[in-house]
Amino acid sequence: MKAKTRGRWLVLCVVLAWFFSSCSSKSVPNATTQPNDNQSISSTPPFRTREPEKYQAVRTTTSIDSSGHSTTTKTLIARNGVLRREETDQVVLLETEKDRFILLPQARIYSDSQVSTTATGSPDPQEPDVSAERLLHQESIATKYERVGEEVISGRNTIKYRATVNISGVGGVSSSETLIWIDEKLGMPVKSEAKGNDGSQTLTELSNILLEVDDGLFKIPSDYKKIAIDELQRQLRKD
Repeated sequence: MKAKTRGRWLVLCVVLAWFFSSCSSKSVPNATTQPNDNQSISSTPPFRTREPEKYQAVRTTTSIDSSGHSTTTKTLIARNGVLRREETDQVVLLETEKDRFILLPQARIYSDSQVSTTATGSPDPQEPDVSAERLLHQESIATKYERVGEEVISGRNTIKYRATVNISGVGGVSSSETLIWIDEKLGMPVKSEAKGNDGSQTLTELSNILLEVDDGLFKIPSDYKKIAIDELQRQLRKD
């Protein structure tokens, strides 16, 4: 598969996963966890996390596979209450008060989050597997959290934690480790480093954090043409 085609396919997978997630982030309360300062190691997160109601930032994610090949993606994130925008160089995911949209800036087109179907009315077989069978056979997962210390990241004071995940499945037990830097003033992680037992890594960091957001980020430009989600998927799959 050509690198360009592979990249567009990965973008498409991310988009579809976004569409199939719970109806809207605005309908699900942000998770919070009571801190546990009396223990250095805990089976529950010893920190509170809550995404700010209003902010924008650039999220840089670098994925490194077991062979050492790396891929880096930069995403602009903006939120203002129920309004949300996530933008890469190829696609914009936009959530408004009433609906979700996907925009392709280069083609000046967009579509709403209507799920595509086959002629029989069944979900497209190329869409992510969200079957009840898979969901009912999740592997056993145990997580341990450890406070490591304090560190300054991009000029912000953070507390660093180590989270170790052990997964018990048919093939035995596998483990992975994630380092998380929590900005308590901001109320959310600003950096993470996840390592798998196969040598793979995922590095994520927020930068250019602002607590004021331009309302224009949550509007669809007037010159964009609306198309069906099926047609938009075909655009993403093009070479």
